[in-house]
Amino acid sequence: MGVMPTHGSSGSDMKSRRIDLGPASLLWRWAGDMRIAFEGGTAGLMQTMHPAIGQGLIDHSNFFDDPVDRVFRSLPGILGTVYEGPTAYDTGARVRDFHRDIKGVLPSGQRYHALTPETYWWAHATFQMMVHRLAEHWDTHRLTNAEREQLYLEGCEWYRRYGMTESVLPPTLTEFNREYERYCGEVLQPNPASDYLIEFIGRPAIPDMSMSPDYPTHPMMKPLTDRLLPSLPVRVALAPPMRLVIFGGLPPLVRERFGIRWRRADESSYRAVRTAIRSGWRTMPASLRWHKAARKGWLRELGRVPRTAPVSAPRSPAARAR
Repeated sequence: MGVMPTHGSSGSDMKSRRIDLGPASLLWRWAGDMRIAFEGGTAGLMQTMHPAIGQGLIDHSNFFDDPVDRVFRSLPGILGTVYEGPTAYDTGARVRDFHRDIKGVLPSGQRYHALTPETYWWAHATFQMMVHRLAEHWDTHRLTNAEREQLYLEGCEWYRRYGMTESVLPPTLTEFNREYERYCGEVLQPNPASDYLIEFIGRPAIPDMSMSPDYPTHPMMKPLTDRLLPSLPVRVALAPPMRLVIFGGLPPLVRERFGIRWRRADESSYRAVRTAIRSGWRTMPASLRWHKAARKGWLRELGRVPRTAPVSAPRSPAARAR
């Protein structure tokens, strides 16, 4: 699925509104859920497919030496912008300001800057889609149309916390889907960063991710991951499912445009993995279900880390606005 399912909604209901992001929000339920691991790779790949982001990674990071480490480094701040309560706006500003010097010249001669509103929005849009797809495909809860719209509105509030201009924010879920599809068909382009990452994902073994100081594992699991992930047989065994979930999360149009082969058998296997995770996740201990940024938020607000966050009925636009 390349877009979020939606039903008709008026722009006046979905215009910029300040929304409380807290334990009762849908964004809190899913943004820090560790099942983002099944969608985060897709989001990262979609970002590199944007010419400016791809070039920025080449010019200003160790991308070719470690193309996955940037995701681990970025997640605490990105999720902190959701879960850190009163300090979330400061965290968002720090995330934004980290990109101030990421600029340069594309191979075409056109100048780029990471804080160009359209470029920054695209990076956020991939995270918005990551959370939506987690809720839609990896969780047993079935989203209603009202919840889909609420989740989109909460994602807009997430974006506002970076202090970027709202001029590029699609005011409705329908318009978000339209703009997302336009980027997939027109803006994203094969580039050295995306070509390398696609080839990297296709390798016979995943990298030893335990080497990253920001690898998001629970302290309880760290001794196990430190022992298993350096093992070549383990990394070879993990490569096919990792490749399946990253390429499986891409819109079909993107797979076609970037020459990524996807067979019916791949789709069947991908759906089977999603079904298995949906069914098995209920047995996961609460302490292992959440990224550390989410755990800190839950502990601050509730005094405990819940197994499953409550989903409240979507409120009216008037009630949602501050």
